[in-house]
Amino acid sequence: MSLQTECPRRTAALLRAECAEVLTAEGAAARAAGYRILRAAQNLEMWADLTGGGFPARVMDLAASARALAEAAREVCPMPPSLLRFAACGQPLPVTASEPAFGAAFLNLLCNSLVYGGAKPAVSVRCLRQGNRAVLLFRDWGPGIPLHRQRQALTPFAGSGSLPGLGLGLPLAAAFAARYGGAFTLESRPGRGVAAALSLPLCPVARLPRPPHAAALLADRYSPVYVQLSPRCILPD
Repeated sequence: MSLQTECPRRTAALLRAECAEVLTAEGAAARAAGYRILRAAQNLEMWADLTGGGFPARVMDLAASARALAEAAREVCPMPPSLLRFAACGQPLPVTASEPAFGAAFLNLLCNSLVYGGAKPAVSVRCLRQGNRAVLLFRDWGPGIPLHRQRQALTPFAGSGSLPGLGLGLPLAAAFAARYGGAFTLESRPGRGVAAALSLPLCPVARLPRPPHAAALLADRYSPVYVQLSPRCILPD
């Protein structure tokens, strides 16, 4: 196992051990701290697996998975539905990828928009077909990425310096796309928000597996939806 993947896994294990103590404490502040630790651990493990060749590819419907994640996000984020808009092309978008890895990439992109998009962030998520590719488009209308940080936006562990985190949100999306033969692009203009596009090759398939349901993604308070969106979601008791 390479140093690149082993170090994040060891660090994630240490974070989870610390988190076990924090989550048993009382009070909202302690619970929020525990979720931050869990989120860091999840992202470290995801980064290690994506860059280390983990998560074998399986057929999934990108559009159906994205819809379920968006519906689950609406359940936990304190924002009107009109500020989190989702639209799909109305047909399946079969790709070969990892469902958990896709969920991590999706939720990190969404969390970035919610955290950095201002007091009332507005986010649009679209799924569409472009030729032989399935495309996931994220768009927000926040302050955008400052010019001096745009070159580092896809650099792992660069961070923002202003909010807690490891700086893995955008790099995870890029690593996911690269791992499964896709592409990831990012555009931002200061004051005009951020636009991100993740695309994967479509694959021929006779039968698609059953897509996840939003309720199943919220099965417990430590599910990835709660953990990844914890900086802006309602943390359950």
